[in-house]
Amino acid sequence: MVKIFLSILFSILLVLTPIGNGKAIHLPEQPNFCLFKNPLCFYNMDVLRYLQLLHQKQEYRQMTTFFYGPMKQTLGEKKLAAALENQDFGYALKRVGIKEVDAKNWSLTYQRTILGTQENFKIEAALVNDTCRVYLDEKKWAQLFNRQ
Repeated sequence: MVKIFLSILFSILLVLTPIGNGKAIHLPEQPNFCLFKNPLCFYNMDVLRYLQLLHQKQEYRQMTTFFYGPMKQTLGEKKLAAALENQDFGYALKRVGIKEVDAKNWSLTYQRTILGTQENFKIEAALVNDTCRVYLDEKKWAQLFNRQ
């Protein structure tokens, strides 16, 4: 936490410090930096990486907040959290594409690596009650959690 604070402080000072001609130095933006830029971002990571982080921290009840769709409606939050607890969500993952369907819906393409094999898959995300949520039905559940 201290390292993050110091690096942010240093970056701010570097940007605001004038150089010889009196102009400030402008640092280029990091390629994956998305903090507060759009609803798909959570703490400078995309929605699925954030769900993976919650899974690693065993915050299954909190994970259920970020899903919507038939599976969540059928199971309810308590049973969905119990089901998430037993799933393996520990593969390498990165977002490789975004298609905006409309102002509140996106199709996201991810690439995952499992045992050295890369594959792409798509999920749907929507802005529901001002929070980005991942659509979850039986097919998407299998796609996210069942290893082929």
